[in-house]
Amino acid sequence: MNKAMRGMVGLLLCLGGTPLVSANDSTAALGAGGLVFTKTDAIAMEQEDLFISEDKIRVAYVFRNTTKQDINTRVAFPVPAFPEEPDMDIGLDVKSSNPMGFSVQVDGKKKAFDTEIKKHDGTVNMTHHWMQTFPAGKPLRVVHEYRPATGGEAMLWFQDEERAAKISKYCIEPDFEKWLDKTNQPDKGMVLSPRYVDYILTTGANWKGAIGKFRLTVQKAKAEDKISFCGTGVKKVDARTFVLEKTDFTPEEDLAVMFVHQYKLSE
Repeated sequence: MNKAMRGMVGLLLCLGGTPLVSANDSTAALGAGGLVFTKTDAIAMEQEDLFISEDKIRVAYVFRNTTKQDINTRVAFPVPAFPEEPDMDIGLDVKSSNPMGFSVQVDGKKKAFDTEIKKHDGTVNMTHHWMQTFPAGKPLRVVHEYRPATGGEAMLWFQDEERAAKISKYCIEPDFEKWLDKTNQPDKGMVLSPRYVDYILTTGANWKGAIGKFRLTVQKAKAEDKISFCGTGVKKVDARTFVLEKTDFTPEEDLAVMFVHQYKLSE
């Protein structure tokens, strides 16, 4: 169902808005134009445990300051860009100052954060950020959780002009492609409705070295739902849950997950 993560898309060096995309934490500095990501050679990401569903994203990190002195730096987390006036339900209260219910804990304690909001051409770009001390030579556990903004279609559009892009982005294999064609038959009363969740992994390369242990868990809402995403070595844990584990992992491409629901049209 999955293929190898493909070519380098580049290190995210400055704050930008990507629709319906979430991101790894990254160290940051406050510049004149807002938050700017920086790369550190002092703090390693020893572990990243990432959980993704349509309703929740939860990330648990273990960082380690490899130097002999405490490091106090700003950490930034950009949440997905979203429209000020969405023309469909994206599952968020777009008028809220925290539409995704973002929360963060550091070593088991709730952490306060600030939020930078920028609006441009009807789109809202929001980044949560906070000052963080990384103790010398010690692990630091950071956990954050939020509800993702999900893109989607009421009915799967899988025609020629869309097909190649979706096959590439979500690593749709030939058997799954055939199933989509066979099952998505509105004229016969069966409709496929996809939802999309993207996640920026490449900012994980802003930390020192590779991620020591990386674990990705993707969970469907129902056993009969279908999913597709890129990655090698994915294991099925149960009817709804799939896990991918890597060691010494350097993310070279971002993650995109397609969840597909099946509906029977009313007669």
